Amino acid sequence: MIKYYLRTYLRCYLALIEPCTDRISKATHRLDRQSLSQSGFSVPLALGLGLVMIIVAASIIGRSQSDRDITSSQREINRALSVSEAGALRFQSFLDRHKLLATKNLAQWVNTLDTLPTSQAGCHSIDLPIARYQAVLFKDSTWIELDPSDRNKGRYQIVDYRYQNGVGKLTIAGRIDAYNTTENTANSTLKIDIPIGSESAKIAPPALWANTFNLNANQKVTGQIRGVSCPLLPMMDSDGIAGIDMSNIALISGIPSGQIIADPFVSIPAPKIAPTIATSIPAITTSIELPRPTSADTPDAKGEYHYLVDTDVPGGNSIKLQDSDLIKITIPATQKINLYLKGNIDLAGSQTIGVNSANPNLRIYGSNQTVKLTIKDNASITAFIHAPLADAKSISSTTPNPSQNITGAVWVNSWDSSASSSPIPIVQMGNWSDFGIAKIEQPSQLSPISYWQRIEN
Repeated sequence: MIKYYLRTYLRCYLALIEPCTDRISKATHRLDRQSLSQSGFSVPLALGLGLVMIIVAASIIGRSQSDRDITSSQREINRALSVSEAGALRFQSFLDRHKLLATKNLAQWVNTLDTLPTSQAGCHSIDLPIARYQAVLFKDSTWIELDPSDRNKGRYQIVDYRYQNGVGKLTIAGRIDAYNTTENTANSTLKIDIPIGSESAKIAPPALWANTFNLNANQKVTGQIRGVSCPLLPMMDSDGIAGIDMSNIALISGIPSGQIIADPFVSIPAPKIAPTIATSIPAITTSIELPRPTSADTPDAKGEYHYLVDTDVPGGNSIKLQDSDLIKITIPATQKINLYLKGNIDLAGSQTIGVNSANPNLRIYGSNQTVKLTIKDNASITAFIHAPLADAKSISSTTPNPSQNITGAVWVNSWDSSASSSPIPIVQMGNWSDFGIAKIEQPSQLSPISYWQRIEN
């Protein structure tokens, strides 16, 4: 383009000075030597002025071309920036679909997905093979095309993602390649902060928590039912068609529960280990008062009593009550009784467990050897029962009435009330601190981007 302008200018310039050269040539014949000497000075002057004009014109044309190059380069950089932003939006969308990854560093993602049970992933609409494939691409900093059918739209790369103090810190790069090549022509890198909130504060302790369920249609639960398997349970409506009558799942006033939740990402807490200060006592096979009035039972610094309960026979029961046996609690509501069991729980008759209990202040913790929970007849239990390896069966009430139920919560491996026409109701009472269990962590809530910075490459 520059050569074209220079050639055009030179033609015009030469055409302009051609008449002058003719006149100068004719004048040489008429003028004397002095005149000839003076006219010879004008030719170099004209040529010099022309050269200056050529240089100025070339400079102007060159600057114009340079400006166009800068503008074109800036346009490509802006396109690369747009690619980075588009990639960030896609990354956020991935996190929103896989919220359990939001609070983990990028290097942990593949291992986290590998630990999820494939059959349960559908509860949260996760296709594990696809999720894992994408996680590997992110972890390996692979360049990902915005449109696989058109490479010229650009590619993005997840440089890093880390979770720090409630914030997901993303570094992402975008690039625009030369047309139909892999040659990089422009790139842009962004640092982005994504606030990650927790939904855990909104979660009440479940009234009934198990890995698997087989519920009778008449099973009543006031509070939340939470499970791991997916689908959670075979539903039955009030007409007895396939599953539990949802009208039996009631809401506790002021607590956001009263629902059935299938969540394969949150496991029932593991069995609690008895502290070394726990007092060893024989299996509870008859009525007992706690703390024991004839023994020197003393609470810990928090006002809690701890008892390690043996079994009646090897591999047998730690609690086996019948008829009108009871476990009587004689402590203020601000204190707690903790029973750590070595064996199973078998309740048959009209027992009352947790007399005078509140909040509840009786906690029954099963161990790895607590694999069976049986409740028959007309038990009335005010306690938190945590036996994550126990299978609860024969859950029945012969003559059910409002005063005969489980008040507190029951967390077990499985809950089967299908064989009873009148399964014992469960009424949730107590909070996480009442149960002595750390609050479960829910998948995170992503908030809008709070920080955005472009990094010079």
